[in-house]
Amino acid sequence: MQMKKTAVLLMLLLLGAVMAAGCIGGNATTTTGSGSPGESSSPQTTTTSSASESKTTTSSMESHYPITVTDFANRTVTIESEPKRVVTLAPSITEDLYYLGLFDRVVGVTDYDDFPSEVANVTRIGGYGKYANLEVIASLNPDLILVDSYSTAILGDLEKIAPVVVVDPHSMNDIPLALDLLGRVFNVEGDAKRVTAEFQERIRGIASMVSGESKVRVFYVVWNDPLMTAGGGTFISDVIELAGGENIFNDTSGWPAVSIEQVLERDPEVIILTPHCGMTVQDVYNGPLANTKAAKEGRVYMIENENDLIHPSPRVVLGLESVAKLLHPEAFRVSYPLAITDFAGRKVTIEREPERIVSLAPSITESLFYIGAGSKVVGVTDYDDFPPAVKNITRIGGYGKYANLEKIASLQPDLIVADGFSKDILSSLEKIAPVIIVDPKNITEIYDAIKLLGRVTNREEGANSVVAEMKAKVSYVSSMVAGKPKPRVFFILSYYNGYWTAGAGTFVNDLITLAGGENVFNDVSGWGVASEEQIITRNPEVIIISPNAGIKPEDLCSGPLSEVDAVKNGRVYVLSDENLVVRPGPRIVHGLEEIAEYLHPDVFSYQPQPLACNATASAGG
Repeated sequence: MQMKKTAVLLMLLLLGAVMAAGCIGGNATTTTGSGSPGESSSPQTTTTSSASESKTTTSSMESHYPITVTDFANRTVTIESEPKRVVTLAPSITEDLYYLGLFDRVVGVTDYDDFPSEVANVTRIGGYGKYANLEVIASLNPDLILVDSYSTAILGDLEKIAPVVVVDPHSMNDIPLALDLLGRVFNVEGDAKRVTAEFQERIRGIASMVSGESKVRVFYVVWNDPLMTAGGGTFISDVIELAGGENIFNDTSGWPAVSIEQVLERDPEVIILTPHCGMTVQDVYNGPLANTKAAKEGRVYMIENENDLIHPSPRVVLGLESVAKLLHPEAFRVSYPLAITDFAGRKVTIEREPERIVSLAPSITESLFYIGAGSKVVGVTDYDDFPPAVKNITRIGGYGKYANLEKIASLQPDLIVADGFSKDILSSLEKIAPVIIVDPKNITEIYDAIKLLGRVTNREEGANSVVAEMKAKVSYVSSMVAGKPKPRVFFILSYYNGYWTAGAGTFVNDLITLAGGENVFNDVSGWGVASEEQIITRNPEVIIISPNAGIKPEDLCSGPLSEVDAVKNGRVYVLSDENLVVRPGPRIVHGLEEIAEYLHPDVFSYQPQPLACNATASAGG
C-alpha cells in the first residue's frame, strides 16, 4: 500500500532515538557545594513520600545548592539553584521526572513525548537533537535543560540558554543511574531511591514469573525495508531476555540489517512488530516469513505502543510485562473456570484453558491466529484460507448445518467457536464440547469479539495488541479523510441475475463510510440486488468490484452503466481480496485502507492505471 510510505520519515526519527537510547551511554556522579567532580556525597534534604509534595526548608535548600554533577557524557555541570522550569529533549527524561513527582516543573518537551497523558498540555519544542527549535526553547526561560546523546550536536547552543545535563541510559541497569542523577539534581534523592526500588521490584517480579519457562526464540522487527532488527547489547535485547525470550540475533550488535534467509534459518517462535516498522501482521502471513514457526503457530504480534519498549525510563516495565505475556501467556494464566457471556447472550463456563479448538468461521480462525492462539486450532471450515498455516488443519465441512458433526467430534475439541450461522446446530455442538458464539455486526463488536477470544484462550495480551493495531489503522484513515468530499460509491459483490450489493447493516457499508464515502444504497438493509436503472439514477462516482463478482471493469464500458460518472471518469476498481471486507476479523482494517485509497487517491498518493473507456482495474494498490 502506498500509505505505508507516510510512516518513513517518522520511523527514521524514531529509529534515531532508539539508536541513541540503545548505543550510547556513560556514568553519572554528583558532588555538592565546592566538592570535586566525581566525588559522591549525600546532601541533606527533607522530603515526603512524593517529590511534588516535598517540604524542603530554606536552609536545607541553600546547603544543597549549588551542586556539581558529572552527567552521562562525563561533563561536569554546576546547578546553582533548585530547577523550577525544565525543558526535556528526550521522552524518557520526561517520564523519569513524572515518576519522580517532578512533572509540574516541565515547561517544554519534544514532539514525540506521549507520556504521561498530561504531556499533551506542555509546550512542544520540536524534534530530537538538531530538529529542536532553539528559539522556542529560549522563549520558555528554562533554568535547566535535560537531554540525551541525540542532542550532542547542539549542546553548545543549548548551553547558551541554560545549564544542560545529559541523561542517557542505554541499558536496564542504567535506568537507576539516571534516576539517581536526577534525584540529586532536584534534591529528591529519597524519591529517586523509592522509584528505583519499585522499578527493580517490578522487574524482578516479571522475571520470576517466567523464570521456569523455556526460552522463546524472538525476532524483533525494527524496520521492513531494509529488514532491520535489534542486535545483542541493545535495550530491546535486554527486554526480550528479561521477558523470557532469546533474541535470535543476539550474536550481532547494534541495529543490523538482516536477510529473510537468515531469519528463516534461525526460525523464530515469536515475531514482534511495532506500529512504525513498516510491516503488518498480514504482511508476515502473506510473505516469506509465513514459513517461520512463529507464523505457522500464529505468534506474530504488533506491540500496542513501542514507546513502552524503547524509552529507557521506569515506563519500560509496561513494555516488559507486555512482551513477557506474549512470550509466556501460560505464566500469566487467567483463572479458570471462566464464566463468560457470548454474542448470543448465552452464559458459558470454560472449565480450563482450551487446547483443542474447532472454529466454524474463517473470521474466527483468523482472529485466533492473530491473538496467538493459532496452535490451539484443530479444526476449520472448508472455506478457511488465511493465514496460510490453516491449509494443514483438518477440515470439518461448511458453515452451520453443512458442518460435519462426526468429524468435529472425532477431533475431541475442548472448545467450539461459532458465528450466527451455526445457531441451528447449537444443541448438537454442545453435546461435543462447550460452544461460544462470536458474531460481531460492526467494527466495535469486532474489537469485542477479539477481546472475548483473548480472555477465553488466555491470550489477552495478544488480543489487546491486535485491537490496538486495528484502532490505530481506523483512526489514521479517519483522520486522513476528515473534511474531504464524500464520493458516491457502489459496491458489486456479484453479478448474478442483477448486481448484488451491500446496504445498511453490512460491513461493506460501514467501511465505505469510515473511508470517507457514501454508499449509494445505504437506504437499503443488508445485501440485495440493484437494477441498472437504480444504479444509473443514483449515479455512483466510484464503483468497487469484488474479485469474485463475475464481472470486470471493462464489462461496464459497453452497457447501460457506461453513463454513470464512475465509468466515464475511470473510477472503477477491483478489490484485492473480497475477504478483507466481508470477514469480521482483524484484516477488515486492511479492507478499510484499500477502499480509502480508491475513494481518496490524492490523499493516499494512490495512482490507478486506466483501462479502455477509462475504467480502472486494480490489484489492490
